[in-house]
Amino acid sequence: MMQSDLPILVVIASLSGIALAALVLGMRKPMLTLFEREVHWLERAVWRFSPEPFNGRPWVAGFYAAAVVIPIVWLWYFPFKIGAVLTPVLLLWLPRVIVEKKWEKRRKLIDQQLPACVIQMSQSVAAGMTLAQAVDRLAERGDEPIRTEFRVMSNFWKHGADFTLTIDEAKRRLGLPNFNLFASALLVNLRMGGNVVETLERLGQSIQGIERMKEEVYAATSEGRTNIKVIGACPFVMLGFTAIMDFEAVVLCFTRPVGWAMLSVAGALIAAGMLWAWRIVNADI
Repeated sequence: MMQSDLPILVVIASLSGIALAALVLGMRKPMLTLFEREVHWLERAVWRFSPEPFNGRPWVAGFYAAAVVIPIVWLWYFPFKIGAVLTPVLLLWLPRVIVEKKWEKRRKLIDQQLPACVIQMSQSVAAGMTLAQAVDRLAERGDEPIRTEFRVMSNFWKHGADFTLTIDEAKRRLGLPNFNLFASALLVNLRMGGNVVETLERLGQSIQGIERMKEEVYAATSEGRTNIKVIGACPFVMLGFTAIMDFEAVVLCFTRPVGWAMLSVAGALIAAGMLWAWRIVNADI
């Protein structure tokens, strides 16, 4: 490097630093807004699983740091550049998918446990307890995961919320048709009066009938769900066999634009087929 080039390099470095600082300052507010939104989502997602307090800030900050560091490491050690682009997307998208899957599984278990809890609540009320005391009893002696939901309701009510607001909040949190039916029956009974024990007994029997119908439909559509799993697994199995026979051809699919286009089209067709089949076998009851 010549001595005369040094001032030019200093000017370029200074301008680059100023531009980077301006970019950071300009993006500071939207980045903080996005960060707060992610923290709120994570804390609410964890709250759906546990009534204990949770601080999501260090976790979100850690995910953001990983989304920056891992692509750099990927570019340093691996030749597939597309991985450096997909990694931050997966890191920011995959946790939402995992949480929603676990939450959906949890909701299904709660839906299955609800009829027994409704009947148990009717027995508690028949024994002389109030509805709030019956909820406390289920929060102590119910089975997981529905016990945690009743613990959330109990904590919400004990911290000063009205029992009606507590039930409404649980309806919004769970979003289950059977629980909505149960909550609506409780709210109507609280406002209009009546024999709450008889109401709960009939409601428990009705929900049990709905669950039996769901099980029959699930059994009748089990073959369709198996076919969906086969549709999703076959491309990866065939790609593995092809890699064994001609590894270089598979590498080209991940390193050339034509290969990326082929994989994108194939992935879109597979996703469309699986979505279509999934909507057929998952009928609303």
